[in-house]
Amino acid sequence: MEKFYQEVLMNGIKDMVFILKVVNDDFRFQFVNTAAMERLNLSNRIIGSSILDIEPKEKGKFLYKQYSQVVESKKSYTYEDIYEKSGKKYNAETVLSPFFDEKGAVDQIIAVVRDITQERKALSNAMEMINSLAESNERYHSLFFHNTDGIFVLNKMGYITEGNEASEHITGYKIKELFGKPLKELVDKEDSGNFEHLINEALKGTNQSGDIIFKNKDGQQVNIIFKIIPLLIDEKIIGLYGILKDVTEQIQSINKLEESEKRFRIIAENAQDLITVVNKDGEITYVSPSYKKILGYCNQEYLEKSFLHNVHTEDEERLVEVVSNSIYTGEPFTIQFRQKNAEGVMIWCESIGNPVFNHNNVFQHLVVLTRDITLRRESEAKLKYFAYHDSLTNLPNRLYFKEQFAFAKEQFLTNHTPLALILLDIDHFKQINDNYGHDTGDAVIKEFGARIKAAIRDHDMVARLGGDEFVILLSNIPSSQNALEIAERINQTIRQPWKLNGHTLSVTTSMGIATSSSQQNFTESSLMKKADIALYEAKKIGKNCYKLYDNGNFPSLSS
Repeated sequence: MEKFYQEVLMNGIKDMVFILKVVNDDFRFQFVNTAAMERLNLSNRIIGSSILDIEPKEKGKFLYKQYSQVVESKKSYTYEDIYEKSGKKYNAETVLSPFFDEKGAVDQIIAVVRDITQERKALSNAMEMINSLAESNERYHSLFFHNTDGIFVLNKMGYITEGNEASEHITGYKIKELFGKPLKELVDKEDSGNFEHLINEALKGTNQSGDIIFKNKDGQQVNIIFKIIPLLIDEKIIGLYGILKDVTEQIQSINKLEESEKRFRIIAENAQDLITVVNKDGEITYVSPSYKKILGYCNQEYLEKSFLHNVHTEDEERLVEVVSNSIYTGEPFTIQFRQKNAEGVMIWCESIGNPVFNHNNVFQHLVVLTRDITLRRESEAKLKYFAYHDSLTNLPNRLYFKEQFAFAKEQFLTNHTPLALILLDIDHFKQINDNYGHDTGDAVIKEFGARIKAAIRDHDMVARLGGDEFVILLSNIPSSQNALEIAERINQTIRQPWKLNGHTLSVTTSMGIATSSSQQNFTESSLMKKADIALYEAKKIGKNCYKLYDNGNFPSLSS
């Protein structure tokens, strides 16, 4: 009988069985059945070995702790853990039962280990199904009651049995007002035939959709994308889902957009200016027909090109900066630049651009209106020239001189580059006018200015102040001696023979010179006054000479 029980214990129990002997606070294997040896790849050689010797360190500590609890409590103890076999993990439930010696101390512990992998898997699947069902119910509740589209539940006759909150907003009716009524009553008469067709096809088991016009409680038309879906239970159609998406605002927006685009096309096709649309990548997506007339190019030349296409290279950086700033600030921009026409000529243009943003304030495209301002620029240049130049001599006038003097003074104060003024007029000019007439007098003034300009340095300036009075601005003049050398050169130039209007003339000039080299605080007026004083001194000693103002002294410098 004992042999029978041992055979049952060894081979008749499919669970893993271990008997461990309690030896001085240690647990040593005393028996291992066949199921345990096969599953864990063990042999009888472990008999007598300690748990801590057989198992890996961490697993050994874990098992030692479980067995120790049985010794301390003298009660059975159950725990779950995981064991591995051929690289796969299995769930196990272990029941530890104590056996006592004659003194009542735990002498042996029987461990029965049951594989519960399939149980745990089944439990996990069951929990997953329960959670999934709960989640599905929650999703259905959310989908139906909180959907932004209107949803009606219809019976097979098309009568309303349920509806969500969004359907109330679309139709203007409370759900309780619609219960038991056919949805068809809300459909515009012109679309009733289309509506019935969608219902009939859905009752055959297929999803249907179409554009239907409904009428709300106030009698207003509502544009709806209508979807009808069969409601199936056990593969039988018991009703229908009707989903209403209100697209009235979108259709109105599309109509407005189409109307705006139509107007834009009409304006663009008849515009005399260039109209350009640039996308967010800086590519041209539209050019008006006026490109052909103004620039000589057809639209294909510009489409999908950079907005800098044919822009003068010197103006590109400035144009990019202005456009980028406009997009960043959202403000329109105005800029003048040059671009090449079909003949290869650079023409001046002025562009007014407006950045366009979507409802999320994200930049979409740039609309630019451009006009040819070449003639205007030329007119402005001429007007500016006339404003700054003397009409008789084409030399700078008093206004231009004042601006240049201010710049030269700034350079003097910043870089300590001295400047000088030479004030001069034509000796005995009144006699020339009286003897030869004003035409000859004008010719003398014109020739006088030309000779002065030829005698000075390229970066110096001579201006006519009026009558026969001229002034020379010498910038960056190293010393007063250099100013005197220039004055002498002018004197020699003026003394050359004069033949004008059939007359041979003798023309001389008197000059007064003032420098800034010794002055830290000076103005145009103060320097002109000193030059005028020096000019007076030159005339006083007989004219046809020049004088330098040197702190009120006038050294003998006449030639």
